[in-house]
Amino acid sequence: MTADAEKNLNAIIDKNTTADLRSKYNGRLTDNLLQWAADCMNQRLDLTASGEQLITLTKDDLSEAIKKFQLARPPQKKDPALLGGEQVEQQFKMWGIQHLSAFFVRAGYRQLVDLIHLSKQDIMALGVTKDAEVRRAVQLVERLKQEHRKESLEMDALFVDPDSVDVKTWLEKRSLGEFAKLFERHRVDFEVLGDLTYEDLKEMGLNEVGPRRRIHRQIVQWRDDREAKKADAIRSRMQVQENKAYLESQQQNVDDRLQHLKASLGESGYVTGLRPSSG
Repeated sequence: MTADAEKNLNAIIDKNTTADLRSKYNGRLTDNLLQWAADCMNQRLDLTASGEQLITLTKDDLSEAIKKFQLARPPQKKDPALLGGEQVEQQFKMWGIQHLSAFFVRAGYRQLVDLIHLSKQDIMALGVTKDAEVRRAVQLVERLKQEHRKESLEMDALFVDPDSVDVKTWLEKRSLGEFAKLFERHRVDFEVLGDLTYEDLKEMGLNEVGPRRRIHRQIVQWRDDREAKKADAIRSRMQVQENKAYLESQQQNVDDRLQHLKASLGESGYVTGLRPSSG
């Protein structure tokens, strides 16, 4: 930094910023200014610059850089009520309605699987009122529901007791093997086992209360354990897939901006990353 720049640094900051603005940068306003001044310096230098010229900031660099504070948004502290809602914020950003995410996160919807239980009325009750935004939020929820149903069906086959190759073995492991033929006769497999109710067992011919209670208790325990494992796995898989989709969308945005930049550079006469000299 030149002596003139160093001497005028504080004066340039005081003249062009307010105390409120400086407080929002939490002590890093000067760091931002010097970084932007370095950008201004790089834009100012031509291709013949060398040595100290490449690292020396001038007063003019600082004066030019300070103007960026009029356009730049200062860093904001995140609302504590929004902490932990990154998944939901990310999803809403993909749908172009990121400004609505706060309504959902503040209401406790911090994970993708939380959203699948929402109806149109629920969405409107959270504060989404514009018709177009309601429709888009409903579409987002419906897509997550479809994804969840798909994952759930795929997981059904994975969360079966590995030591139970069939329902007969499942019954035998629970000292209920005497009822295996009854289950076989009614074609009960793992796909429907968890759906059996107390009344279903009675219709199958289990009229004695004791055995019917014991079997139903084992079914409920097995089903609840399976659903808990499935829920954890589905939550993780949905998060991974949505993160992947988000990164792909962000990469596409970057690619589009690069293509636009290349086109702009070509029209301006910039070639292979080099700028024509000012001389």
